[in-house]
Amino acid sequence: MKVAAAGAALLLLIVLAFLAAATSILTGSATPGGMACAITPATTASRTAGKPVAAPLTATSLATAMPLDGEQQANATLIVEVAMERGLPARAAVIAVATALQESQLRNLRYGHLDSLGLFQQRPSQGWGTREQILDPHYATGTFYDRMLKVPRWEQLPLTRAAQAVQRSGFPDAYAQWEALAQRVVDALAGTCVTLIPGEQVAAVITYAHAQLGKPYVWGAEGPASFDCSGLTMRAFQSAGISIPRVAADQWRWGPPIPSGQEQPGDLAFFRMGPDGPGHVGIVLGGSQMIHAPNKRTVIQIDTYQRSDLIGFTRPAAHAPTSQPDPR
Repeated sequence: MKVAAAGAALLLLIVLAFLAAATSILTGSATPGGMACAITPATTASRTAGKPVAAPLTATSLATAMPLDGEQQANATLIVEVAMERGLPARAAVIAVATALQESQLRNLRYGHLDSLGLFQQRPSQGWGTREQILDPHYATGTFYDRMLKVPRWEQLPLTRAAQAVQRSGFPDAYAQWEALAQRVVDALAGTCVTLIPGEQVAAVITYAHAQLGKPYVWGAEGPASFDCSGLTMRAFQSAGISIPRVAADQWRWGPPIPSGQEQPGDLAFFRMGPDGPGHVGIVLGGSQMIHAPNKRTVIQIDTYQRSDLIGFTRPAAHAPTSQPDPR
């Protein structure tokens, strides 16, 4: 089991490294493989890669669009404002908001693990500042950005890697679950669409699926404790801000189809064609491997997709209509 787990972890690292290397430029949401905005504000400021957020903050749109209370909204607003003050790209604010959601639920906590404090659970003993400084949200946010800007090519890293390079968390993959919500927050506050790197989107899907390894298969289940095959794929894509149909047959028709041999990480692999469509689906990792929920006799696991009942592949990321993602 230890060997299998180590192999699965190595495979995931290889996939994420491939994605980071393959996505060295930003693409617009209308580009195949790109990602549309999670929401579309009434007034959208123009933005190109590397340029700062320029639109005014809109607290009203945040209050109506986000599942956050007053304290969380105030802290999210401050994080975006500091990014604007510094002329940072909106992507910086997305990383910072997602990190604060994971570390403190966007609350300025006066406690934490060991001497961790504040929005980002920074530690005086690790050189983040004094207790009083860290409990100043403006200071804490500024120091987060200071350290992030020192990370080489941070704009082009998957969110989990960018956040982990700053935070050194014991649970680095956990940041991915907040990316879709963080993007919605920044979209609503800044009045702009944050264009995601295609690999970011795929990495979020794979990271979510990988976090479910070992959970049981239950027919009709959609998480978080158990899944069936299409429930897992649906939730994985929701975590990246993409809505796909619920059942495997509909996911197959939703497409678009990808020729065999051209499949990539994040594509869907389908199996067992029946009268209504495929009866099984998994998420391609690369190297002929996939994550899937096989059946009630076993658990979510990594397997080969090179099987006799393989039907074909689709690429939901190229379809790319987005929705209000499920933050779970």
